[in-house]
Amino acid sequence: MNLKDIGKALAGKGLPILGSLLGGSIGEKAGNMIAGVLGCEPTPESISSTLENNPELYVDLKKYEMENKKDLQALQIQETGMYLADIQSARNRETEITKATGKRDWFLYGLAAAIIVGFFVLTAVFLIHPPKETTILIMLISNMAANTTLVLAYFFGSSKGSSDKNTKMIEGAGK
Repeated sequence: MNLKDIGKALAGKGLPILGSLLGGSIGEKAGNMIAGVLGCEPTPESISSTLENNPELYVDLKKYEMENKKDLQALQIQETGMYLADIQSARNRETEITKATGKRDWFLYGLAAAIIVGFFVLTAVFLIHPPKETTILIMLISNMAANTTLVLAYFFGSSKGSSDKNTKMIEGAGK
């Protein structure tokens, strides 16, 4: 078991803030906090084992979450800031390369095009000539679909940005 799995379990038990922190990029820091509340070692195995053997400790975690809600939300904001800074860094990369060299990084565009075209070609090939072993098909299509999603998110923005835009539109419509 890893911290992300424990985070999902905590979110399912009514601990959304702690769960989201464990599943994110600052999971180790959140894991240390949770281990401190539980009185166990700050390892995924120890946290998981302690919660399995003492389900009443979920109440202690809920109490901790409620008492430290502002601090935990500040950590969530910090994590979101790190995520957005990473995206911005990727966007700035292209701008800086263009400024430095005077031309675009065509390798980036070529690789992106190869992934997108490869996804559609692979899908078409498997639709026309389905393999006898479907596990291979599922693995290849899944990997290509994931990579296609990453390419589209890089060039056209992430679902987080779209979600934020939709939230702002809904809030604006309600005013």
